[in-house]
Amino acid sequence: MKLEEVVNTYYDKLNYNDLHIWQYIRDNKEKCSSMSINELALECNVSRTTILRFAKKISFDGYSELKVHIKLDLEKGTTMENDSVELIAEGYIRTIEEISKKDFAPICQLIHQAKRVFIFGSGDYQMAVARQLKRLFLHSGDCFYDFDAITLNKEFFNIVEADDLVILISLDGESKNVVSIAKNLKLMNVSVISISKLKNSTLATLSKENIYIKNTSIHFDNKSTQSFESTASLYLVAELLFVKYSLFKNKLAFIKSDQHIL
Repeated sequence: MKLEEVVNTYYDKLNYNDLHIWQYIRDNKEKCSSMSINELALECNVSRTTILRFAKKISFDGYSELKVHIKLDLEKGTTMENDSVELIAEGYIRTIEEISKKDFAPICQLIHQAKRVFIFGSGDYQMAVARQLKRLFLHSGDCFYDFDAITLNKEFFNIVEADDLVILISLDGESKNVVSIAKNLKLMNVSVISISKLKNSTLATLSKENIYIKNTSIHFDNKSTQSFESTASLYLVAELLFVKYSLFKNKLAFIKSDQHIL
């Protein structure tokens, strides 16, 4: 299991200092792979004990085991062998399983009560998913507004209001553009639903509700820097969100109809 996945597993146990340590490690794996615990503590401006406590919170016996996993992350290069397809398929399966178990009622309620729903994707692929989500909801009579980086300017923030809802789609949840949007919307008390792969991303912390995907990265060979990151899970999320919301609307309609009869 990649270190990123280990941290996500124990995310709920982590405090501010733990997340600060993880962010530093994630952004400086090469450097951290040769650091002593005291050096890492100095870089993160925390105590040696805090580093050790973080390692134990994510299931490691101590700093040495954490360091081994940092090195393994650097050395891992999943080649395009027979198991590559299985790894990608596993990502799809885990995304479906997690979303199937997730309580979508709060998300559906936000969509239902919003005056308007805007969608933004942080890249070309994410924008394609945003447009697909817009098309799906249009079939059930719900109009979503998609906007891109070109139209994202002062005019948008002059238009959006506190009773609107914005859905932000970003793989890592750390792009400057999408984080800036989320911060501005939070200041305006506009609710945000994020769709991303990391539970501890900046975008996730700025959002009222979150949907997470499990994606897989594979390298075409151990020497090449060329890699492929599977992102089709975003389309699965779009379809499952549409289904969940359609069921939510049907349930509301049934309740209203039942009350009318009474």
